[in-house]
Amino acid sequence: MKVKIDFNENKVARSFNGSYDRARKWLKNEVAKDTNVFTPMVSNTLRESVIPSIGNPNDYLVWSVVYAAYQYYGCWADGTHVIQRHTQPGTDTFYFERAKAAHKDKWVRVAKKLAGGRL
Repeated sequence: MKVKIDFNENKVARSFNGSYDRARKWLKNEVAKDTNVFTPMVSNTLRESVIPSIGNPNDYLVWSVVYAAYQYYGCWADGTHVIQRHTQPGTDTFYFERAKAAHKDKWVRVAKKLAGGRL
């Protein structure tokens, strides 16, 4: 038996990349939205600082204000800038970890579906 297979590598790559890009964009947006619920807020500057990194093609998010690290960890590495309390109910240090604990299953399920089950 003879079988002829036509395989268009470029078409397959475009299909995969489009699905992956769509999944990544959704995931980054959803992670930022879900995490910002736990992010400290006085003037909304910290929460808004993640918005530019949602549209970047890389696979990570950045909360980019100067004080983001000590809001996340509770203080700077040298022990200064200690956070005494968070002003909004439900906010805390390690806010991404809290969002991940609450939403990880949803993030994985939907991203996998958007990527065509290829994650």
